[in-house]
Amino acid sequence: MTLRALIVDDSEDFRLLVSQYMALEWRDAEITEWDPVTQGEIDDNYDLEKFDVLLLDYVLGKADGLDWLKRLKRRADCPPVIFLTGAGNESVAVQALKSGAFDYLRKHDLSKARLIEAVRAALDEQKAAEITQRMARSKAVAELNNTATVARLPDSDAPDAQVVEINGYRVNRKIGSGGMSTVYLVERMVDKQPVVLKILDSKLCEDNEFLMRFIQEFGLIAKIESRHIVKIFDQGFTDRHVYIAMEYFANGDLRARIKKGVTPIDAVGLLRQVALALKAIHEFGIVHRDLKPENIMFRADDSLAIVDFGIAKMISDVNSLTQTGHILGTPYYLSPEQAQGEALDGRSDLYSAGVMMFEMLTRRRPFTATTPIALVNKHIHEPIPRLPAGMERYQELIDTLMAKSADKRFANAQQLLDYLKPFSE
Repeated sequence: MTLRALIVDDSEDFRLLVSQYMALEWRDAEITEWDPVTQGEIDDNYDLEKFDVLLLDYVLGKADGLDWLKRLKRRADCPPVIFLTGAGNESVAVQALKSGAFDYLRKHDLSKARLIEAVRAALDEQKAAEITQRMARSKAVAELNNTATVARLPDSDAPDAQVVEINGYRVNRKIGSGGMSTVYLVERMVDKQPVVLKILDSKLCEDNEFLMRFIQEFGLIAKIESRHIVKIFDQGFTDRHVYIAMEYFANGDLRARIKKGVTPIDAVGLLRQVALALKAIHEFGIVHRDLKPENIMFRADDSLAIVDFGIAKMISDVNSLTQTGHILGTPYYLSPEQAQGEALDGRSDLYSAGVMMFEMLTRRRPFTATTPIALVNKHIHEPIPRLPAGMERYQELIDTLMAKSADKRFANAQQLLDYLKPFSE
């Protein structure tokens, strides 16, 4: 997409710096600079709708950026505003956010990465809002015309099953569902290849937070070039659906293999492939946060890939999509720090990999409980269980991966790969 940004700041040097940062990330960016000292205020006739994001300084010569923010946010055509200040403090940040700013950045420690991160998040929110409005209008029109908005799927007899009509794809059958989305096996009409469509639950499309998470999933995975990460072909939006098109895995998931039984040698090989996948995403600053056997899939050639980045997150992202104390992830595979709602890095995914390794070796989970809270407490407090007799050589591996403190685990996926080398010789 072509980024269209408006920068309102009284410093020519700072406007130039921000413009250069954005031009490096978006080569065809259209950047408009506004000097409040020479150009005065932005009047009500100035078209803001043509911009995707507005960067607004706190001190605008003798003018107050907070006053500008309040006035501009009353306009229906105002894009997301990122508030900038070199003189403010936390009270200014609070005032800016209460006045409608999407984010708040301090100029004295602003980096290209932090700026781009904030702009991307603002673009995602804007896109989510537009999709929500479009789908709401479509629903309203359907209700006005007394037209049903749902129909039966080919594989469903339920009268309220959602119909899936996406240009370029023919739906074959439903193959799974989760808390946020439903997954269908479809045929891509252009080449008749099997593809998976992951479609966001229609009710969640009305929630900007979930919609942003779904949109960001595509952005996260699209950055990574690794055969051990699911390939994403397309992300699209219709009046009724929000979807991601991704590759189809003919040989099922790791859960099915664990049920059949995995030899220790094969378990090490699978863990190595998982480590390669984690290395790829961690080098991009991404934490998966929901690593589990159901998210480890196998292609027809039996190569392995991690899927489902629905709750994955940039390590540097300070704009959390989850509120404090709200834990996302599968309790059986949560790291102690994730279970306690603490900040995460790649070592949290390594803990989850350790839980899966224990399960591959024993065909049982290391911790079980009758309630999620009890299970979470075991991850935090219970000693790491011992492997059965004959598997002692793998105990140090399990102990390191599943250490209660992240500092006692492998520092990164490459260290895990180095540790696994002797097992393959």
